[in-house]
Amino acid sequence: MNRKLIVPLLVAVAGAGVIPGSASAASPARCTTTQLSAHLGTGGAAAGSQYVPVVWTNKSTHACTLNGYPGVSYVAPSNGHQVGAAATRNPQHPANTVTLKPGGHASALVQMTDYQNYPKSRCKATSVSGLRVYPPGSHSAEYVKFKVVRKACSTKVNQLSVMAVVKGKSGQ
Repeated sequence: MNRKLIVPLLVAVAGAGVIPGSASAASPARCTTTQLSAHLGTGGAAAGSQYVPVVWTNKSTHACTLNGYPGVSYVAPSNGHQVGAAATRNPQHPANTVTLKPGGHASALVQMTDYQNYPKSRCKATSVSGLRVYPPGSHSAEYVKFKVVRKACSTKVNQLSVMAVVKGKSGQ
């Protein structure tokens, strides 16, 4: 290919600013744990499970984004260590980018299977005081306390599952 034709084309593209379909420099960055506060929203129960949304609020003064699945696990009341296996991902809804304006909300629905659904041979029940929750893409977590201490399996059974983050407080 002729080098004289390539250079003007590159200069023309570089001078055009943002290429259509590419990310803009003005797009909000991924939300960090320090920008967010988390709490458990209003849930329900069905078929031996409790369904509760983890709700994040953007407490910063800038918009930010969440995309994907949070990390979720039970926490022991006495030492804060993880109890049992971390939540598996429920792919019922596709992951989409959610933009949170200051004061805006996003959530992810967590299914907590009742420990009594598992045979005692597979589930050593122990007390848990809340959830350790990592926003999608984050390596730091928040602790979300339950209103009352509950029981969960301390073994590696899949007792927690989580859906992708969505806009709003319902988790759905």
